[in-house]
Amino acid sequence: MWNYVRTAPGALLEANQSTGGSDMINGPVWNESILKREAVFPTILAIGDSWFWYPENNLATPLHTILNRRHTHVMLVRGHNGAEAVEYQSGPIRAQIEKDLDRAKGYGKTLKAVFLSGGGNDLAGSDDLPQVLLADCRNSSSPDACLRSGQPEQLFTRVRDALLSVVELVEKKIPGTPVFIHGYDYACPNGEGFLGLGQWLQFPMDQCQVTRNLQQGLVNVLIDRFRLALEEVRARAPSVRLVDGRRTLQAEDWANELHPTIPGFNRLAKCWQAPLEACGLA
Repeated sequence: MWNYVRTAPGALLEANQSTGGSDMINGPVWNESILKREAVFPTILAIGDSWFWYPENNLATPLHTILNRRHTHVMLVRGHNGAEAVEYQSGPIRAQIEKDLDRAKGYGKTLKAVFLSGGGNDLAGSDDLPQVLLADCRNSSSPDACLRSGQPEQLFTRVRDALLSVVELVEKKIPGTPVFIHGYDYACPNGEGFLGLGQWLQFPMDQCQVTRNLQQGLVNVLIDRFRLALEEVRARAPSVRLVDGRRTLQAEDWANELHPTIPGFNRLAKCWQAPLEACGLA
């Protein structure tokens, strides 16, 4: 697991917001005290890892822009940088989600949709990625040949179940509310990190001696297998809307191994527009 400063996006937002009502909230809200200060309630609950929390550029910001082209929405972001999907199933994040969805103690009366982002941190990094790879891949001739028996399906089953647990909780607390989930585009295993943090893709594959000419193909296989796990989530829950962002970005649209650039996140957000419009949210 890896972490950045969790308050960075909220701090940036608060510095650019003034008091005076919900029309003055001009972006996602990472700091709940802003809602209390403005006396407003969220209509969107966004639960996620760094793709919702990454400083300066993230997916939540352009999604907020799309949501507010014709309607007024307030997006509250929960989770944190480095969050793993399994944290949505138990522990502090789960407790917060349960409270947020409650009609009496939280925001269940005003929420129109839930955005659920996660799974990348359960796979990436020197602690997690080697768990799905053979310890010595030098003799592997294809990306699939680098995978341990039963992987990555075993890992993605845990992620699937964690996401489903949130979907089921939403249906129990606020029935009929759509839950939007998404996969990832094909990240570039180039060793690029952020502020000294990294070693998410290339480094663990090097540890397992995956030859460099197979590494991009292996990442692509894992992204596609993750997509299959998300399709299982959708198949089990009619309230789920699955957004596909694959084949959206070019190599230059990635700021590092896990995070797109600002234009990259903007392009990915456009993949959400049609599903959001179909639900009457944008």
